[in-house]
Amino acid sequence: MYKKGINMLKKRDESISTGNDLPPIHLYPAQPLPLEDPDITLSVICKLIASGQADSKASLGRLTGLSRTTVSSRVEYLERKGIVASEGVIAAKRGRPASRLVISDDLGLLAIGDIGAEHTIIAIADMNLCLLGYRRMHIKVGEHEPAELLEQVGLDMKSMAQELRPGAHLCHCALAFPGRIDNKIRRFFRPPIMPAWDMYNAQKKMSTIMGCSVSIDNDVNVRALGEAAVLPGNERPIVAVKIATGIGAGIICARDRILHGYDGSAGEIGHTCFDPNNTRPCRCGMTGCLEANAAVPAIIEAYNSRGPQQRIESVEDLIDCLRSGDAIAHELVVAAGSSVGQAIAYVCNILNPRRVIVSGLLVDSCDELLTQIRTSVYGLTRPLASRNLVVERSSIGPLAGVVGCMVKGVSETLSPEAMAW
Repeated sequence: MYKKGINMLKKRDESISTGNDLPPIHLYPAQPLPLEDPDITLSVICKLIASGQADSKASLGRLTGLSRTTVSSRVEYLERKGIVASEGVIAAKRGRPASRLVISDDLGLLAIGDIGAEHTIIAIADMNLCLLGYRRMHIKVGEHEPAELLEQVGLDMKSMAQELRPGAHLCHCALAFPGRIDNKIRRFFRPPIMPAWDMYNAQKKMSTIMGCSVSIDNDVNVRALGEAAVLPGNERPIVAVKIATGIGAGIICARDRILHGYDGSAGEIGHTCFDPNNTRPCRCGMTGCLEANAAVPAIIEAYNSRGPQQRIESVEDLIDCLRSGDAIAHELVVAAGSSVGQAIAYVCNILNPRRVIVSGLLVDSCDELLTQIRTSVYGLTRPLASRNLVVERSSIGPLAGVVGCMVKGVSETLSPEAMAW
């Protein structure tokens, strides 16, 4: 039975916040440079401008290796198409000041929805990777029918866009969900957290609601993309692990490609059994899954089963217990960290990532979980795989998914297919 009605659907946690404290966000071209295909060239030029890595024709020439004539002709074409615009000048020590290049506001805004199991962040960004504003909302995605939730989220994003930029139109909507998506048909495939969404075409529905192109992906894949976008380009591969209502991993390869796997199931560590003797049932229908033993709901259930004086109901309660020195909470969180660390170590031995970035409210708020994860990872990973391995918290915290959606939305809007030289 699904709850109905807007009043039951969401609870706003705060007013619109700005993203002024975000570090620089980079878009790394998916193709090597220099380039010969004109559409790819246009796409790379736009992405370099959008991320602020190039702000003039001269800097575009240095970064791409293209001739001054080629850069000028491509930029002039993009200006005629209304994709690139000049905004002010760049001071020069000598000679004439150069025009500062930006992606034109006429291209429109980007709507973002990072939808988690219990918390959602909606946001609006421009095509120069500037986060104009975001808002957190409390939504239990598994308790609502897909159409109902998407319609309300879409309405909120449209309203926010008009509040932040009156009269501006939306050019793209990027969404992240806590469920795996079939690569071939772009539909959800048996998502345990949101069972009503199985085989649902959220991309088509949201395109109708928003009146613009829409991209969707798994939330941990998008978080991994966001983490990569604020790191130097040589810090790859990256494995991003989120520990919350569920547990999942996103994998970023060279040139910031998400490793989806053949069907879209890459990184599904939460529903992998690492101990054949563990028969604890999981909501996915299997037994012994990592998520059934080490996700936040599993820790809370184990804590309450120990008969403490006061039951806990949420991750916030669990964090309070850890901070007050509760021995049972500490024991259970350390055990969960050992299990997650073992799973991550297996991934590291196979993929040899440069960084493992762990996120989730429990990791962000307390040291116990991350400390034990690190201990297990470094203890179980082979020497060569751990030689330069860094296991750390997210540098952008809850906004990693928003940044990933920004990168995904801008990349798709400025893709070679959209350029048509």
